[in-house]
This record gives sequence, structure tokens and C-alpha cells, in this order.
Amino acid sequence: MTGSQQREWVTGILESLPSVTFLALWRGDLVGLEAAGWTGCGLAAAVLLALRLRRTPFDPILLGINLHMLVITPLVVGLFHAGQPALAGTLVDTAQTGVLVAILAVGAALTLFAPRGFVGIAGLPTGARRGYSLLLLAVAGAAVPWSLAHAGSALMSIGVPLMALFGLRRYLVARWQDKAGDGDRALAAMAAPGGD
Repeated sequence: MTGSQQREWVTGILESLPSVTFLALWRGDLVGLEAAGWTGCGLAAAVLLALRLRRTPFDPILLGINLHMLVITPLVVGLFHAGQPALAGTLVDTAQTGVLVAILAVGAALTLFAPRGFVGIAGLPTGARRGYSLLLLAVAGAAVPWSLAHAGSALMSIGVPLMALFGLRRYLVARWQDKAGDGDRALAAMAAPGGD
């Protein structure tokens, strides 16, 4: 494994830390929902800032998750303090779908404005970047109503859509790497003197 691949894995672990910590604290009954939320929010802010300062590209799906972590707890707590407990409760009840909405919004912004698109691959030709990003965007868009329809099950509501998004993105990255690798091998074979 090359240094850049190792860096990518470490970055992925770091980007996953806010949501993993939130789930471990809350689902493990170590603290209440609000304390777990503030912990996840603080970690998301730290991770987003650290990666930005280091100019490390974000994983586009984890970026959506972390932005959701950054916003949801202050928003819910703020609504409770503003005398809007019903609206705050609705946000808590639909938080799993809210993660997918955040990923969809981030994906749309990245597709429109980011040089790597929603797929998050550097060096893609414009057509491939747009096509891969739109495919991911379509899956993220379909995940929102799926999540609402399966709200009674965390696995079906958020687990399956996230697995589909992460899996599809990894497939698209691998597909591009295979194509780029084939091109590199073909160029090397053409450049090699006396090749058969």
C-alpha cells in the first residue's frame, strides 16, 4: 500500500470519528442524546477544520455526514430553547433521513461547483466526473424517500442507503483507477523499445 493510500485510509477513519463516537456514546447508553450530539458536533468541527487547514480532500459522503453532525445538535437544542419542542422533536425523529438529505445537498453542491465533483476523484475528464457524480446524486436522491419509508428500522433507513452510497463510490473510484492504470500500462508498452 502506498503512502497516499495509507493517508486516504487514515483520513477516512478520522472523518468517520464524529459519527462513530456519537453512535458509541448514545447507543452504548454512556451519555444522553444531547451530550452525544454535542460531542459529535465538536468532533465534526475539529475534523472539518483540521482537514481544511491541511488541504486534505474530503470524502464527499463523509463530508455530508459531518456537516449534518455539525448542524443538527445546535439546531435541535436551539429550537427547544426557542420554545419549539415539536419542531425539534420532528428533527430528532427524522435525523436518519436528515443525514441523507445533508449528503444529497452536499452532493449537489459538489457536482455543480467542485473540480472533483460528488464522486471526489481528481483528474477525471469532465464527462466522466459529471456522469459519476450524477449517478451518485441519483442514488442519494432515491435514498431520501427510501429512508422515510423505512423509518422504523435504523438498518433499513440509514444503514442500507449509506452502504449503497459508499459501495457505489468505491466502485466508481476503482473503475476509474483501473481505466487509468490500463492507460498507463498501454503507454508504457508503446514506449518500451522492441516490445512484442
